[in-house]
Amino acid sequence: MKNWQKVLLGVGITFIVVLISIIFFSYRIINNTLPDYDGEEYSKDVMSSVEIYRDSLAIPYIKAPNDLDAYFALGYVHAQERLFQMDLIRRAGSGRLSEIFGKRTLPYDKMFRTLGLQRVVEQNLPKTDKQTLQVLSAYSAGVNYFIHQNKDNLPLEFAVLGYKPDDWKPVHSLLIAKMLAWELNISWWTDFSFTHLVQKFGAEKVKEILPNFEQNKEYIISKQIKSLELINSGLVNTDKKFREFVGFDGTHIGSNNWVVNGAHSTSGKPIIANDPHLAFQAPGRWFIAVIKADNKTMAGLTLPGIPGIVIGKNDRISWTVTNVMADDADFYIEQLDSSKSNYLLDGTWEKLNVIKEIIHIKDEDDIELKIKQTHRGPIISDIHPYNVMYPNKYRKNPVVSMRWTAFDYSSELSAFLAINNAKNFGEFKEAVKYYHAPGQNFVYADIDGNIGYICGAKLPIRKTSSPTLVFDGTTSNSDWSGYVPYDEMPKIYNPPAGFIATANNKVVESFPYHISNLWEPNSRILRITSLLKSKEKHSVKDFKAYQNDYYSEYASELVPFIIDAFKNAEISDKNLNLALKVLKKWDFKIGADSQAPTIYTNFLQHLIENIFADEMGKTYLKEYCFIANIPYRVVLQLLYQNSSSWFDNVKTSKYEMRDDIIRKSLTDALLELEYKYGSSLYLWQWGNLHQITFKHSFNGFSSFTDKFVNIGPFEIGGDGTTINNGEYSFNKPYANNLGPSMRFIFDFAEPDNFYCILPTGQSGHIFSSNYKNMTKKWLTGKYIKVNTDFRIIETGFSNKISFNSKNQE
Repeated sequence: MKNWQKVLLGVGITFIVVLISIIFFSYRIINNTLPDYDGEEYSKDVMSSVEIYRDSLAIPYIKAPNDLDAYFALGYVHAQERLFQMDLIRRAGSGRLSEIFGKRTLPYDKMFRTLGLQRVVEQNLPKTDKQTLQVLSAYSAGVNYFIHQNKDNLPLEFAVLGYKPDDWKPVHSLLIAKMLAWELNISWWTDFSFTHLVQKFGAEKVKEILPNFEQNKEYIISKQIKSLELINSGLVNTDKKFREFVGFDGTHIGSNNWVVNGAHSTSGKPIIANDPHLAFQAPGRWFIAVIKADNKTMAGLTLPGIPGIVIGKNDRISWTVTNVMADDADFYIEQLDSSKSNYLLDGTWEKLNVIKEIIHIKDEDDIELKIKQTHRGPIISDIHPYNVMYPNKYRKNPVVSMRWTAFDYSSELSAFLAINNAKNFGEFKEAVKYYHAPGQNFVYADIDGNIGYICGAKLPIRKTSSPTLVFDGTTSNSDWSGYVPYDEMPKIYNPPAGFIATANNKVVESFPYHISNLWEPNSRILRITSLLKSKEKHSVKDFKAYQNDYYSEYASELVPFIIDAFKNAEISDKNLNLALKVLKKWDFKIGADSQAPTIYTNFLQHLIENIFADEMGKTYLKEYCFIANIPYRVVLQLLYQNSSSWFDNVKTSKYEMRDDIIRKSLTDALLELEYKYGSSLYLWQWGNLHQITFKHSFNGFSSFTDKFVNIGPFEIGGDGTTINNGEYSFNKPYANNLGPSMRFIFDFAEPDNFYCILPTGQSGHIFSSNYKNMTKKWLTGKYIKVNTDFRIIETGFSNKISFNSKNQE
């Protein structure tokens, strides 16, 4: 062998050895960070023996002699699987993201420091009842046991970002709950948009495009709004960016839930179902758990960071939730004196409360933040720089403060712990009494065959019936005068219809207090109700089909307007003629493999633009469309009017009517589809445009890492009006960014089982086999069957961790 061949061979062997070594050590490092599902542990924080069984999907089955030991174990398994997810959200809520991400997250830290969620939960903690405090302490101890025992083998995200998590404290669980309230609190976003529109167009013009139900009271628009300076949208813009950063995308933040009693089920017992609609992430939001403690079993869906079952069942009852869409936040234009230290209220200067906080920034100097508060809440108008739509160096933007029910004391965790232990509707009703934010529609069933509903929300009492715009802060007439008494909140028990359903719709025809103007389009609730009335008795199999249903009542109402607009038109374009034939024959199911949804959704996109863009402009239109249910609802309102001034394109000499805009919108849609996807209509399947990717918080760092941390993309059906919610943003069509964050079904005829599925998996570890092992089932409408009978669990599952008291070591 020649010398150069020997050298080449030696280099090749060396390279292979080095590569094998890197792979070996990388595997060991990664493997060491993955959860261990077997072993024996000792802790001073458990009173007696606790056993944690795991099945093949990493679902934990916790068996403990008492509740506190069970919650210790739940904290431990949450930390095992989702520690980075938990830490990221508590950091966000406390305004500490910049400590690990640097200056780019400073606006989000300023926002949450200003809102003061951390201060709120710290003030709430001493008011919390003793039993809840004990649960919080036990849960925190379980999280911290994992952190301390694995300080050198933490999830990979901590190594990448170069930090280690702080100990978990009870306030952190309360903070996670507040962050959920913040995520689901969407009504206030429109306060700014509608105010801007009134300032530009006046009240009468804007009234035409405010979402309305005939049950809602008349909008009251103050004449003062028009004369005010442009309202600062800094909070809205910062919050949008924050939601993109952490993956809280989408605005159809709601859910479906329904229940039938035994007379309407094939099993003769109540069947209950729920599929909460939240932004898609990897890992997902929910974590399945089964807990047996103190001779009772609680099972269902938990939220990592919070002890207790949020949606699920115990031995006697089952409960599910959907977003009330409650309007529980208001904004006020304040007048400050020249020193900026006092604000005007009823002719008197009141002193602002000033709080100083220090924000630590990675690789940068600390900054001091001054937070100012009125009696209503924080001043939020200086949270982040923003671009004013009409720049004017002589104009000063109004000072705006915020009032939100979640700033007040609340005890959501106490409510859920009581719900977990409730045995009947009376105890359930008493438990929900302590639940305030985010407002939820609680649907209930029990082993005795009863079904029920409670609106669990803290609703402000205001002097105006329709608080959709910014208020005058200089008068106490704008203040809330208390909250709606719990006894007066909507409740239903064993209705004659034999079923109850909610889908973020208005649940009561007449109610003396304001709940919301931002109900979701009635498409989902109409479809659910139609299905529940379609047959006398329903099964679990039926409920699975309903949860995966892609029929759009909204499309069935809108498409006839398209057909009618072309009724007498001469059509020479081949694709236009074919598109109309496809829409006429369409069954209104928005399936991924169908072309009709593509034509319809693109038409709707252009219809919205052609109605509003000529007058609103791009900026206002984006604001207006950000909450997707607004354009959905308003477009139909306008179509029924036919002659609204909004149909006219002010940039043309012709006065356009409804059908002119409809015809133009379909033509525009087809031209765009031909340009992007080719001239053959048969290639325009909805799944080519509408796809889903479950994104990790590291998404976007590089295309290489995205392949490892993200799950997808996958073609998928649905839109924001189908039961199987496939929301996409009107501002960034057509990626599916929000939908069923889990699916849950429970039949009381099978007391030891429930059906469930997650979009990703139980684990947050990207190299775990449980990171994405439920995705395929979720995509194809399949479920897993979770057993809650510990006689079977103890004999059937081989993976087990035993926790013993330190004294037994």
